[in-house]
Formats: sequence, structure tokens, C-alpha cells
Amino acid sequence: MAAYLDYQNHRWPRTANLHLFVSQTTGCGVEPVSHVWINDVLGMPTSRLREDCLLHEAEATGGDPRRICDLFGLSVGAALRYTGTIDQPGLVEHGLRNAGPAP
Repeated sequence: MAAYLDYQNHRWPRTANLHLFVSQTTGCGVEPVSHVWINDVLGMPTSRLREDCLLHEAEATGGDPRRICDLFGLSVGAALRYTGTIDQPGLVEHGLRNAGPAP
């Protein structure tokens, strides 16, 4: 992500586009890139990016379903499915292995 943001700042230093992803087409405007662009350039569907954001936020908030509902516009049931994943043993172990050095 850092490499992309460096590239974006170098490629479009004065763009008025505030979206995370900017393309040759959207660099001179303010509209977002299309989901097709994301699929082609990143090699994954936009739904996977959304799921990753949801899971990360669920972990970051300690499993607060209200926060997930407010941020992503999900129903309580859907938010509970995401927040229910944070106590899974495999995910906790994965997070500890990839957390980096302690401060």
C-alpha cells in the first residue's frame, strides 16, 4: 500500500481526487476508479477488499458490532458475523505471529 501511495503522489502530485485509488482516467477528476479497474490492477475483486476492511475493523475495535454497523452500513446480524471471527484461535495466532516487535 505504501508503494502505491508513493507512486500515486509522484504520478499525480496535485490531483483533487481524494479517493484511495486513482488511475490515469480519474487522476484529473474527482470520481472513483471503477470496480473493473480494481479487479484488473489489484487482481482481486472489490468485495475481498471490503471484507478485509471489515475484518480489520472488527479486530481493531475488539469486536464492537455497533462500530461495524455505523462504519459499513451493515445490519446487526452481518456485523455480528464479522465480529465473531476475532476470537477464532487460528486468527489470534496469525495476528500474534505477524504483529511485529513489541513497543
